[in-house]
Amino acid sequence: MKRREVFGVAAAGVAVGSSNVMAAARPRTPKTFVLVHGAWHGGWCWKHVTPLLRAAGADVYVPTLTGLGERAHLASPDVNLSTHVTDVEMLIEAEELTDVILVGHSYAGHVIPLVADRIKARIRHLVFLDAVMAVDGKPFLPPEVGAARAKVADRGFQQEIPDVSWFGVPADHPDAAWVRRHLTPHPLPTLMETVHYKNGGPAGVPKTYIRCLQRRDMSVPDPVEPEVRGKPEWTWKTIDTGHDVMVTKPKELAAMLLAIAS
Repeated sequence: MKRREVFGVAAAGVAVGSSNVMAAARPRTPKTFVLVHGAWHGGWCWKHVTPLLRAAGADVYVPTLTGLGERAHLASPDVNLSTHVTDVEMLIEAEELTDVILVGHSYAGHVIPLVADRIKARIRHLVFLDAVMAVDGKPFLPPEVGAARAKVADRGFQQEIPDVSWFGVPADHPDAAWVRRHLTPHPLPTLMETVHYKNGGPAGVPKTYIRCLQRRDMSVPDPVEPEVRGKPEWTWKTIDTGHDVMVTKPKELAAMLLAIAS
């Protein structure tokens, strides 16, 4: 009898349109993250971050871009920036993702705004994680720099792998050897293709920039901060670690991403 009375009260609440009861009954939509790695890396680099996000109820996708990581066998001179943009776009389309928090680390700062340019309606928020900033009408590398690198690149298009310290991972870090084993040469044409927006690029999408404070060259002012801090559509955040924050401070990074998505 008692159970029927309780059920009757709840049912009555629904009947009269109680917003609290309806909200409690409505299933929660999980936060959806697509994490895009930077140059020389692969989806593997998010190993310590993904379980933390998933434990908080998020859906997480960690694509590996063509020619890198476990897809290194697909490297060729034809792999360029557009290839990588298509990699991410097709993942989002194939998985039918919407309301995506799209995170781009390092080089992927050129990838994610072009993804937004193509499928903006599916993107909820862009997170530039210690990333380079794409400029419409310009490539990642000046043409003369790209040409010079091509002369010394393996097979003319594969960029040599830097030491893990270049990524802000100390040689004595517990994961240094793991990172070193997984790094793969980066296809140089991805850095030489000119950025062209057809639909305003990332304009109209909320954006957060997360700066890792332990930059490689602390002798020069941060080139990104004055471009984004305090600007419309932008939020500026910092974390005191080196470039590969997903390796050195995964818990702190996961907490920041969840806060952005909340």
